[in-house]
Amino acid sequence: MQSYSTIIGVIELRQSGVGYRTTKKRYNIGNSTITLIMNRFQELGIPLDELKAMPPKKVEESFYPPENLRHADKEPPDFFKIHQQMLAMDTPDLSFVWMEYYKKEKPNGYQLSQFYKLYGDFLKENFGQDSVSMPVERIPGEKMYIDWVGNQPELLTDPATGEIRKVHVFATTLGFSSCVYAEIFADEKLPNFISGVVHALEYYGAIPKYLVPDNLRTAISKHSKDELTLNSAFSDLEDFYDTIVLPPPPRKPRGKSTVENHVRFLETHLIERLKDGVYTSIEALNRKTQKIIAAINQDGFRNKNDIRQTRSYAFETYDKPRMKPLPFGSFTTCDYRYF
Repeated sequence: MQSYSTIIGVIELRQSGVGYRTTKKRYNIGNSTITLIMNRFQELGIPLDELKAMPPKKVEESFYPPENLRHADKEPPDFFKIHQQMLAMDTPDLSFVWMEYYKKEKPNGYQLSQFYKLYGDFLKENFGQDSVSMPVERIPGEKMYIDWVGNQPELLTDPATGEIRKVHVFATTLGFSSCVYAEIFADEKLPNFISGVVHALEYYGAIPKYLVPDNLRTAISKHSKDELTLNSAFSDLEDFYDTIVLPPPPRKPRGKSTVENHVRFLETHLIERLKDGVYTSIEALNRKTQKIIAAINQDGFRNKNDIRQTRSYAFETYDKPRMKPLPFGSFTTCDYRYF
């Protein structure tokens, strides 16, 4: 952004026939800045004398409007449509999509740098990640992330004593559609963890290629650079559903960004809504939890009236067709005895 004196000075010099070289030297600016000022002066259609009479701040904002005003007259791109075009490409290239599908329809629309930023904002808001390479890194139907929500809210009321007890929130999310599942348990022991995974798969009605739990002691006996050892029950679950347990790399936080983003999301959008009620049993808590989760997955990311902008739609359209069907029956744990 250039100052009032530079804007007025450039216009005066150029109208007087002074060349670019002298104007550049006088105000220590480049050719592109001179061209920009003169183009905007022409677009405004305000005589120089009137510009000089205006408050300096108003002149500066007329030539360099704030970002929100500069783009106020531009129709926001349909990033869900753009996202689908990216997914359809063998090698997703946002600059190609911008040129072929956006600028041809809207030649006066956003330039590439702003388009990149807006698409990154779209990914961050809807998928928890702002990298424009997301469609390559996240494959539909590939991963189900699993974790316990760190916050253990006091939600369970003892009807006899009135004491309010803490509960534990089990959560999963699919890496592509961000379709979430959650369930309330009294503790984080192995039987509840296994039940949570089984119920999540039944909720989705399909099996992803990978199950990606956090480094949970209940599920993983040993996880190092060279070795991964699953708890026996979780190993049996892996065999039963013919899937692969693929924990995130140890001590690499970026490997857990997807599940952590959705854990934080559920801490607000699930737990805060649960606090509105009084519950005297885990069953009552879970009935309410399932209603909230259904609403979260059905609500639009931005436009609640457009079904294409919901987690459920993305799940049914992209994730589920690439997931395996559930086997006959349901996995149950057994007692393990070692001799």
